Amino acid sequence: MKINLTAIILTCNEEKNIQGCLKNLNWVSRIVIVDSGSTDHTTKYAEEFGCDVYRNPWKGFANQRNWALQEVGINTEWIIFIDADEVVTSQMREEITAALKSRDCNAFYLCYKVIFLGKWVKYSSGFPVWHPRIVRNGFVHFRESITGHGETWEVNGRAGYIQEPYIHYCFSKGITSWFEKHNRLSTMEMEVSISDRKPFLKCIMGLLNQDSHKRRQSLRALSYYMPFRPFVRFFYQFILKGGILDGKAGWAYCCLYLAYEIMISVKILERKYSG
Repeated sequence: MKINLTAIILTCNEEKNIQGCLKNLNWVSRIVIVDSGSTDHTTKYAEEFGCDVYRNPWKGFANQRNWALQEVGINTEWIIFIDADEVVTSQMREEITAALKSRDCNAFYLCYKVIFLGKWVKYSSGFPVWHPRIVRNGFVHFRESITGHGETWEVNGRAGYIQEPYIHYCFSKGITSWFEKHNRLSTMEMEVSISDRKPFLKCIMGLLNQDSHKRRQSLRALSYYMPFRPFVRFFYQFILKGGILDGKAGWAYCCLYLAYEIMISVKILERKYSG
């Protein structure tokens, strides 16, 4: 039985992932694709599945989500944002269905299981990491993350948490694609760290926020003040958070994010010395 919920998926060249994602959303009343310029079969597959497909140039996660909320004619009370490389499980569907009957919350955070090398890297990925994904129509506005990657939100009311995670296949396109994506993301983070670095005291105060997602963002912004930041993150992930318990997959996962942090740090140095 379908529930009165609109699913919105932001896409760009996701033909490898989109069909698996859509098959696990057959319980929602409407699926909307907001595509930012796919040149593969993403929109074709979506249309064949019965999705409503819209196109809008990419200007960041928050901009794209806000555009979707305003421009695609949503007539359901609730909206869920899912990415093409994510799969909603039946257990998560049941928890969402029950949660949306509540009048106490106007939004919900979701968490995810990262699958890497065929394994859930629970400790390396810092599970649970919370993302703003379910909103009551008209009660939420998204804004860009203070780190330049991702988004946060302003909620008119209380935000709750869905405990059951979705499955995130963020390496589904292969390591080469992951590096290409994170090369772009590292440039974005470098730009923000130079042009809009948050004051140290504001970062410290942000750690006191009751919202775990906003605390995490403040910690990320604070990390730019740390010497040897890439290696601090590696130590935190692999040792303190227990990434070593994930075995070979955990080691590889933590090394990839060490490389990502090094890209950011080197790009910051490059910009400073070339400017």
